[in-house]
Amino acid sequence: MVRKSMLGLVVVAMMASLFVGIPLAQANTPIRVLINGAALTMDVAPVIQSGRTLVPMRAIFEAMGAQVHWDDATSTIRAYRRESAIVLQLGNRKAWVNGPAVQLDVAPVAISGRTLVPLRFVAEALGAEVGWEDATRTVTVKHTPYVAKPVGGTITYGQTADPVMLNPILGTDTASSAVYGRTNWGLTRGNQKTEPSNALADRWDWDPQTLTWRFWLNPNAKWHDGVPVTAKDVKFTFDTVMHADYDGARKSSVSQVAEIVEIDKHIVDFKMKKVDAPFLFNIGLGLLPHHVLGNVPVKEHRAHAYSRDPKVFLGNGPYILDRWVSGQYVELKRNPNFFQGPRPYLERVVFKNYPDLNVMQTAFENGDIDWYGALQTDHIERIMKQHADRAYFKELPNHGYDYMSFNLVHPILSDLKVREALVVGLDRVAMVTTILDKRGVVIHAHQIPTTWATGATGLNHYSHSAVRARQLLTEAGWVVPAGSKDGVRMKDGQRLTLKVIWNSGNTIRGDVASMAVSYWKRIGVEASEEVLEWSVVLSRFSSGQYDLLIIGWALGLDPDPYPMFHSSQAAKDAAGLIGGFNRGQYKNPEVDKLLEAARETIDIAERRAYYQQIDQILNRELPYLWLFQRTTVTAIANRIQGITWAPTGNIWVETMFIKP
Repeated sequence: MVRKSMLGLVVVAMMASLFVGIPLAQANTPIRVLINGAALTMDVAPVIQSGRTLVPMRAIFEAMGAQVHWDDATSTIRAYRRESAIVLQLGNRKAWVNGPAVQLDVAPVAISGRTLVPLRFVAEALGAEVGWEDATRTVTVKHTPYVAKPVGGTITYGQTADPVMLNPILGTDTASSAVYGRTNWGLTRGNQKTEPSNALADRWDWDPQTLTWRFWLNPNAKWHDGVPVTAKDVKFTFDTVMHADYDGARKSSVSQVAEIVEIDKHIVDFKMKKVDAPFLFNIGLGLLPHHVLGNVPVKEHRAHAYSRDPKVFLGNGPYILDRWVSGQYVELKRNPNFFQGPRPYLERVVFKNYPDLNVMQTAFENGDIDWYGALQTDHIERIMKQHADRAYFKELPNHGYDYMSFNLVHPILSDLKVREALVVGLDRVAMVTTILDKRGVVIHAHQIPTTWATGATGLNHYSHSAVRARQLLTEAGWVVPAGSKDGVRMKDGQRLTLKVIWNSGNTIRGDVASMAVSYWKRIGVEASEEVLEWSVVLSRFSSGQYDLLIIGWALGLDPDPYPMFHSSQAAKDAAGLIGGFNRGQYKNPEVDKLLEAARETIDIAERRAYYQQIDQILNRELPYLWLFQRTTVTAIANRIQGITWAPTGNIWVETMFIKP
């Protein structure tokens, strides 16, 4: 019996050893890594830690088409692939992907003199798909290899006005921003998800204990004259905006910055007074070169040649300002030393001037320009049909809106009843139907459908009613005198006379002005329109020399309306100019408090609630006559490819190229 029992135990033990041997054999099988089916060559074998596979950093990054750099002093790995920037540190579970920090499951480790990094994290950060085959202990990585784009060619845009101010901390007009947006990068920019992403800064960190933002600059970034972009340039740019003599509209971007500190050539700290929720978007303001403007007094920046002269102007972005013939064109050329090489691909970018939108549209139809940003609504269907063989079309809601600014210190327009009468006296639905051919929506407050802060309830839509408009004007004391021949209302011997200003070349705004004048005459308003050059419109706007002015907002990615409606943004300088964007001079202490509170929390739900409450107040008090958010159809010549689209429109112009 004993011998049988012993024999049984031996047999069981032998059988058990067979089953135990299977996982032991698997555990001893080397880990393989396949990149698009090809084995990854590694000089150190992969390891598994906490269920994550780590591989030699240089092998995986270079296989994915990235350039990798090792900083021995800080044990930091920096990897770049076009717009992507990935930063890791030996032994640190914090990493950075295109700017913001992320938490790793396992930290990079050093084995046999090599630094190993978590494979899945690296591959997915570079847009690849990662799989694991347990039976063969194989990691599979699938990604789309980069195909080199042709470098060369020219894209031509149309515009109806010259740039006004090329200094990025002073410019506010569309034509100027089209230039400095390509020539002067800032620390951050928006990505395809409308989130803050890396630009001149590789990464950033927020320390809630010390209220400090730290930014690390890309060490490869240079000004167009070859001088490196450094923390000195960052500090200089934003110290200039914070200076008492600064007369631009960007001061609210840094209103909560207490101090800017250069840590070293490529690290800069922003020490904050308090939490400032939209700060990462505001910090995207284009930088200024300290070595060019550092000795120029702040009050002289606006008049300095840097703001207009291509021989003096200097940027750091993908394009270089080459030529500017006022009234004719602006021409940019490719920066061959751009730090996100091989981009940009286009050799030249040209902005040609046209007297108005109709002439510019004809230029597109004739093939003189490659890009028409917003086709005239009454020609869209025809152009899309006739030019289908040579162009393609993108239809998107415009991330912005058109409005009439009320001059709120005007003796007539300071009366809310008059403003409300002008709103209900205007048929904005008819405007969208006729002027925009139904491609747009009437809006009733600041937050439009393309922002995450939209959705305020209980808004008054101010539906068109001439009867209600006349009633409001009568209540405000404006009546038609007995025996009046022209029907113009009067009050205390004064005629109800108002002038609407709009900029030449913008036919849509011209149509709006004509319709407004026509509708308002029916309710007893002696309305007229005045068309001015764009630069003159901006001058009149900032000096408050207008009654009503038709203009629009191209909104930023963060929905914070502080620059438009906080009372501090209506302050005038010694020359009588309004430095901020609150040029209608709207002032409401309750709105001020709500705007400040919304900046002091990073909780999206709280911020949304604040902004919706602000919308409700703005809707009641009518600092603007809100018109519409357009749906635009962009026409693009077929030869232009590589366009990067976001919900807000075309971004990342450096990705565009000419189809071979």
